[in-house]
Amino acid sequence: MGEAMTRNSPFHLGELAMQELAGDVGISAMVGRCIEDSIPISAIPFLRAQSSIWLGLEDSDGFFSAFPLFGSSGFLNSNDGRSLEVSLGDNLTLPDEWRDSLITGRSVGCIVIQFSSRSRIRINGVIDTLTDDKLVISVQQAYPNCPKYIRKRVVQGDYDSCKYQLKNQGEALDKEAEDIIQRSDTAFVTSLGPNGADASHRGGETGFIKYESDNNKIIVPDYVGNGMFNTLGNFVENPMGGMIVCDFAQDYFLQLSGKVHITFEKDYPDIESGGTHRYWELHIEKWKSFKIDCNFQWESLDYSPYNP
Repeated sequence: MGEAMTRNSPFHLGELAMQELAGDVGISAMVGRCIEDSIPISAIPFLRAQSSIWLGLEDSDGFFSAFPLFGSSGFLNSNDGRSLEVSLGDNLTLPDEWRDSLITGRSVGCIVIQFSSRSRIRINGVIDTLTDDKLVISVQQAYPNCPKYIRKRVVQGDYDSCKYQLKNQGEALDKEAEDIIQRSDTAFVTSLGPNGADASHRGGETGFIKYESDNNKIIVPDYVGNGMFNTLGNFVENPMGGMIVCDFAQDYFLQLSGKVHITFEKDYPDIESGGTHRYWELHIEKWKSFKIDCNFQWESLDYSPYNP
């Protein structure tokens, strides 16, 4: 399929196809007006106050991956909205495979969430500069997202140190990886379409993502969203995707990569879709689990009132 954008629309053909299938064309046209080519100046103080960012991009092996970066308030900055700067200090020790993916000129999707207020902004762009202590992203798209499906959390402790430890990896999930999925209520998905890479949040009740061991795939219900279908539209154009599943209680993150299949069928009657009857499957080709060693912990509070 397609062109980066269609005439008079910020959406590419895959997004438009999904909007039509879902019957959300009118809603998406209205919501799409919030997409800008730079970070709104009013959002810059919000960015500077945050202590985490979630990145999604194609990794050095040609798979898609998502991963978090953490730092003290101020480690994210933008002076004019045209670029996003991420500090990479000595306190943030990245796994080699993550740093190797941060290549100048590579498309990257970003999402910044303040879990305590359920506020978030998505920023998509291209890696402009990478040094030992700084990542600079040239912004191509930026827009706020609604607070749906975000579980409220607050952080206890300081972001003065964060190290990542690779625990395990493979193709078919082991028991520990399955347990991470069962304990999780939050994940981030990455996709790549004609407009570049995108990172998006997914949330629900604990265990809302299901794993089928017989087929080595996860099933993700697609709840009612903002009507833009950025992620699923990218999957229409490019059926490869990645996800990071978060187990905040145990400080574990599970990266999954593989091919995606979208269905509007009622194939999974035991998985609540919130009335959309939409699901997508990620057929796992590669996975890695990481544990972080840090001086902060997440305290989980309320589930989202929008959860089905």
